[in-house]
Formats: sequence, C-alpha cells, structure tokens
Amino acid sequence: MILNRGNLVSFLVTAFVGAIFLLMVFETWALFTGNKPITDYFREAVHELPGLGFVVAILVGITIGHFLWGPASGLLAPAPRTIRQLMSRRAAN
Repeated sequence: MILNRGNLVSFLVTAFVGAIFLLMVFETWALFTGNKPITDYFREAVHELPGLGFVVAILVGITIGHFLWGPASGLLAPAPRTIRQLMSRRAAN
C-alpha cells in the first residue's frame, strides 16, 4: 500500500463515515431496546455547558463549509494563475 496524501484523505473519510455508521447503529439499537441513546448524552452535555456546545457547532459548521464550498467564480473571483506564476512568486519571497 502506497501512503500518499490522496490515500490518507480517503482513509480518514472512510473511517469517519464508518464511525458515523456505527454510532447510528448504536442509536437505533438503543431506541429499539429502551436503553439510553447517544442523543440523551449530547442533550445533557449541552445543557451543562451551552457555550461549549455553541463553539463545537460553529467549528463543525466551518469545517463542513470548508470542504463543501465550491471554488471561487464570478465577477469578483481572482483571475486564474499558472503554476509558473505561482512558483516565481514563491521564489521572489
């Protein structure tokens, strides 16, 4: 297995989706068997520390927006530059 950036991101996304799947399986099991679901733990934590819940919600929203927002386009978007222009700018600094 070759470890490069693409494979690492793919593995992390797969692990994240797998963890979410397992959490949803547990939530379903808890609701069907009458046990305490994960939702109750989150609700208690947010009632205890509402500021922390707000900060976590903002960070999750920023992270999701970062990955789902498309590239800049339209009148105010910066003009596309070539790799050569970008590299010459880096060498000058």
